[in-house]
Amino acid sequence: MKKGNLLLALPVMLIVLTLLSFNSFYRNLDEEIIMQNRRELFVDDYLIDKMENINHRLVLPRATGEAIKFDKPWEGKFVTYVSIIQDNLGYKMYYRGKGEYNGITDEVTCLATSKDGLKWEKPDLKLYKINGTLNNNVIVPPNPQLSMHNFTVFFDKNANNPNEKYKAVGGANHSNKTRDGLYRYVSNDGIKWQIYSKDTSALFSDYALDSQNVLLWSEPEQCYVIYLRAWTGNKPGLPYPKDGIRTIARSTSKDFINWTDPVEMTFGDTKMEHLYTNASVSYYRAPQIIISMPFRFMVDQKILSDDQLTKFGTDKSQWKGMSDGVFMTTRGGNSFDRKFNKSFIRPGFDKKNWSARNNIPAKGIIQTSDNEMSLYVTRNYGTPTVNLERLSLRIDGFATLESDYDEGYIITKPLVIKSKNMLANFETATSGYVIVEILDEHGTAIPDFSGQNSLKILGDEIDKKIEWKNEKDLNKLLNKKVRIKFKLKDSNLYSFSLMD
Repeated sequence: MKKGNLLLALPVMLIVLTLLSFNSFYRNLDEEIIMQNRRELFVDDYLIDKMENINHRLVLPRATGEAIKFDKPWEGKFVTYVSIIQDNLGYKMYYRGKGEYNGITDEVTCLATSKDGLKWEKPDLKLYKINGTLNNNVIVPPNPQLSMHNFTVFFDKNANNPNEKYKAVGGANHSNKTRDGLYRYVSNDGIKWQIYSKDTSALFSDYALDSQNVLLWSEPEQCYVIYLRAWTGNKPGLPYPKDGIRTIARSTSKDFINWTDPVEMTFGDTKMEHLYTNASVSYYRAPQIIISMPFRFMVDQKILSDDQLTKFGTDKSQWKGMSDGVFMTTRGGNSFDRKFNKSFIRPGFDKKNWSARNNIPAKGIIQTSDNEMSLYVTRNYGTPTVNLERLSLRIDGFATLESDYDEGYIITKPLVIKSKNMLANFETATSGYVIVEILDEHGTAIPDFSGQNSLKILGDEIDKKIEWKNEKDLNKLLNKKVRIKFKLKDSNLYSFSLMD
């Protein structure tokens, strides 16, 4: 094409590209939301089209006390980067300690186990002689790969090879000069580990990695994901740029062998903050939603006096800075949704939690009763009393739609009904209620499921089946596109689901 013709064609090309981008955007907006054996939580605005007189708020977890002390000689003051998994035997907890092995004192990876997530034990594994004894719970001793710095485990239910049912990543770069990368590990029991046979070279050697790098399976994208430590301004050969901010990058893989180049995550229009970890997990009751609980680092803040820090036995490396846990989600892709910017996990009354790198949420959300799920957080970091505290939330209860005494409502975006039973997770006051109406996609009430035929629901239930005066289920609406209207009075709605 001649230069003049090319110049004339450029505006047309720009218009075409703009239209393609516009159409692509609206294709995403118009993508059908299929409700088949699917539960939705109100942790974002994904399903909400209209809301009146409703408060959409984050729920803060309740502290229940110490779950496990880190008091063994090979654990030390700097226990952190905890990952908790559920397997066929119960629960396993992995965490960083520090012990002597073959004349070298360095970081190690330790294991604790539990049947119920409430009481934890440290098994005598007798794998390595640490601090002069085989009676210890160390599963990864000091090694050249630095994997014990942040060894983080994932239980892979989709693994075809039983020797790869347990997967892990570990490794760290500690400067702009000496770099290695992130190594992959596999195991058939979660106790004895080996470097993945196809891990011929470490991943992401140009990234800092000096944090808990998390591996998981993304259900909506059908691929493995690693969320890794990055710094803003990172570039090849410079993982620690001057004036950079700690952030999170993402890489994906279909086969656990080949990985995409990392891409820094975005956080909507929120202010950039130091997000030190990410603790990302697919939520076990709604795997299309990935829950992330980073700890947010306030680098220059300090409220404790030197005398207090000395009294607490806080290591001097932790005297400057404070941190808390925050909450965000993603449904795949390179963006986190920070619907709620307020803190999720706070330091609390214990002043030992007000020094640097405290309040680090563990990777892992598990169910510990019929109506409760548990999260865990590192407390008293850098002191002799470092421990892991258990926090409690209602099942699905990260966030809630809450009404006051006056009635409010939400209306969902159009949904395609593929399962006939609707269940709701809610609580009401004695003076309150929840009413569920079904509207057509244009917002007109469907007679058999209208407000006139809806039943007022009172009580406090996790999975309450919703019925109408003349309809026990949604069988009449299968394969139809509808909207759901929830009316709330003095009540809270946490989630709903459609199940076969």
